[in-house]
Amino acid sequence: MEPELRLAALCDHALVGQDGKVSVLGIFRNISVSDLPAQHPRMFVVAVLGLDPGTHTVVVRLRDPEGRPAMQHAPEMTVQSSGDAQDVNVIVELNNLSFTSYGVHTFDLDVDGRTVGSLAVSIVQMGATPGGRRAN
Repeated sequence: MEPELRLAALCDHALVGQDGKVSVLGIFRNISVSDLPAQHPRMFVVAVLGLDPGTHTVVVRLRDPEGRPAMQHAPEMTVQSSGDAQDVNVIVELNNLSFTSYGVHTFDLDVDGRTVGSLAVSIVQMGATPGGRRAN
């Protein structure tokens, strides 16, 4: 079976309970900043994956609006799938992530070297309104 992205979210906090359930708090798609460069203090990338039995490598990459890499060290982890119809939970905590441009940035989720899905986050100037006018 091809790796399957069953759920993906960018949020303020995430955890896996003793029962294996993923809990996410504060899902978002936009980050408002007053100026660039800007740092976001803490966020989590959460994914639930359907994988073949065995060991797999998961990498989370961030691309800027031009498609260039935007994170110096892409988090990489090894996960184990039992293959008995259980999903694999992936939670990546990102602290003080820096953004140097406005626009839509993309987190790509790679499994064994293949992109299985993406999450978009828009970096917008605080107080900006559609059409480029500033809100008062």
